[in-house]
Amino acid sequence: MNALKLIALLVIFPLLLTTLGSWERQRADETSTAMNDYHTTVDSAKRQLQSLAAKNPAATVKLVDETIGVQLALSRLAKIETELPIAHRVNSAMRGLALWVMGLGLLAALIGVAALAGTHWAGRRARQSREKLLQVFSLGSRLLPYVLVSHGVAMAAAVAVALSFEGLAMWHIGRLGSGEVKLMAVLGVIAAFCLYSIWQLLKQLRHMLGMFKPVPLEMFGQLVSPEQAPGLWRQVNALADKLGALPPDHIVVSLAQGFYVTSSEASVQPADISLHGRTLHVPLLYLGLLSHDEIDAVIGHELAHFAGQDTEYSLRFLPIYDGVNRSLEALLDTLQASDFIQGRLLRPSLMFGVFFMQRFDQAVNHWSRERELLADAAGARLGGNSAAASALLRVSVLQPHIEDSLMALCDAASATDLPDAVLRALRECELQLPPEALEIHQPHPTDSHPSNGERLQALGVSLDDALRSAIRTVDCDAANAQIDACFSAPHRLRERLSGDLIDVAVLENAEHTHLLETMVASAQGEHALHEGGRRGAVLMAVLSIPFVLLGLWVMTQPWLAPERMKGTPLSALGAGAAIGSIALIFLWLGVRRFKRAPQIALRLTPEHFVFANLAQPLPIEHIDSVTLQFMQGIWVTLDLTPEAPLPELRKTAFGVPGARVNKKKRQVLLQMAQLCIDNKKIEPYDGLVLMTDYVNASLARKILQSGEG
Repeated sequence: MNALKLIALLVIFPLLLTTLGSWERQRADETSTAMNDYHTTVDSAKRQLQSLAAKNPAATVKLVDETIGVQLALSRLAKIETELPIAHRVNSAMRGLALWVMGLGLLAALIGVAALAGTHWAGRRARQSREKLLQVFSLGSRLLPYVLVSHGVAMAAAVAVALSFEGLAMWHIGRLGSGEVKLMAVLGVIAAFCLYSIWQLLKQLRHMLGMFKPVPLEMFGQLVSPEQAPGLWRQVNALADKLGALPPDHIVVSLAQGFYVTSSEASVQPADISLHGRTLHVPLLYLGLLSHDEIDAVIGHELAHFAGQDTEYSLRFLPIYDGVNRSLEALLDTLQASDFIQGRLLRPSLMFGVFFMQRFDQAVNHWSRERELLADAAGARLGGNSAAASALLRVSVLQPHIEDSLMALCDAASATDLPDAVLRALRECELQLPPEALEIHQPHPTDSHPSNGERLQALGVSLDDALRSAIRTVDCDAANAQIDACFSAPHRLRERLSGDLIDVAVLENAEHTHLLETMVASAQGEHALHEGGRRGAVLMAVLSIPFVLLGLWVMTQPWLAPERMKGTPLSALGAGAAIGSIALIFLWLGVRRFKRAPQIALRLTPEHFVFANLAQPLPIEHIDSVTLQFMQGIWVTLDLTPEAPLPELRKTAFGVPGARVNKKKRQVLLQMAQLCIDNKKIEPYDGLVLMTDYVNASLARKILQSGEG
């Protein structure tokens, strides 16, 4: 997060508005003094004119640019006198508006300073203990929406009031000009728009309040009751009793992700079941792939989060923290899909929301690391240090193979018992520890875990000892039997989990295929791009002819040359030749443009981009991206893929538009004055979309063909 940008948005810009209000107040005071002096001058002039009129009713008085009768002068003064009270009221209103601009700008700056300082203080305090982290984060998440809305309202109001001041400042005694009236109206409309934005901000308050409420965690699997999984529930409850931990209220079994617990609200899909309380997520396959001691260590680790001081942290803080994180992601999606007005209203909320979370990330990561290591120790007390270490590495060893097998089986959509099919596939795999295994973190939807290397070191188990157990061969029959022992109707559960996962995979594949087919259909046939613009070329050539004739005429008139240049090369002959040569250049450009206009510069086909001066058509699969730049016309730039060979150029006839090849940057560039198809000009953006569609369609076609194969 750019802190300077946030400070500018929340503090500096409001202070600039305060400075503007101070300047407006100074102008209003100066206008007030001038109005009082003007009022005194009018009273004095009126007395003098009345005295003159009493002596000589036909007398005249001389003004700056005219001479008028004394009676007319008195009538003008009378009209001015009627407008003076209005002028004083306008000036009084301006002084009040200036004060409001100063006050609202200062209020917004104070809110910004308080928000930034308070968040910084809270972030430092949160690193002192988990209890303080819980206190300050809960308070901050409740106050933050009100801070954001109040700051936005103060800013919008300050701008509206400042614009109103400037509109009133244009009023003056006498008739207003039409331009002045129009400008005042424009300022009034902008001020009204600012007031409307305040209404929009207040409407967003409910959304912002909801933004900092926990969002249900989505889980995909099957909720199992103690009757459906008596063995699993019995094991979990026994482990909770040994740890003195709160047992889970719910257990969800799935074929994906890993072991984890959550106290957030959860939504179990595809049955759309809402869960409240403590939930333990168990990956079915690992109930057979891990030994009993390893399972005890892993589940004991998760249950340890509901034991002792960790309980309040897990039950109260993590649901709020996780909910805010997921809500900020949802807010970002909303902002990207919103219109201009809503986007500008939501952007400060997102920026400060991210800043708010960043101030707590260090504290959260610190306490998360500590609690994970303590949970590892708790799990090791149940299953042993060696079992805890081998389980940690075995999950890292098996996870990639499980994911690959599930993906392949779901794509085939042929297996009715995915767990058994995956176990049989794993039996044929050569299990090895990935090179990055000691650096990776265990997959978990909410918490951040220490690296595997740190956790092994904390358990006091050597890598070699843990690895020997972690890469043991999968015994398919024993794994199936161990899984089935946990459930009362294992085959029914296997079928439900398999069917649900395959259905989702089939649906996603169908949607993906439909998207690819749509992309292919968007770029059918061929399109030929040319420059066009023959009329402009003819006009350029025709307009150059008079200058050619002018140059020839100047060459025949020596007297036109300046005196100091006579007898030198820069005589009338030279001057005429210079004029004629410039005209000939424009004539040449016009002729060239005329000849280029109908020539095909780029032909788009489903498989190639065909340029007039490339020896071979450029395969679309060699194109990495397409961009347009505007500099002396339109530049079409194709970035080539790293493995693509550089295209070869060939010579072409005069007036045929050709591409350039930048070998260093691996680019093909084509310059055109404009883009036309069938002698009809198209907008550059439409041309870019068309070319991009052909690139995407080619890629989609190859993906579809590989899938069919």
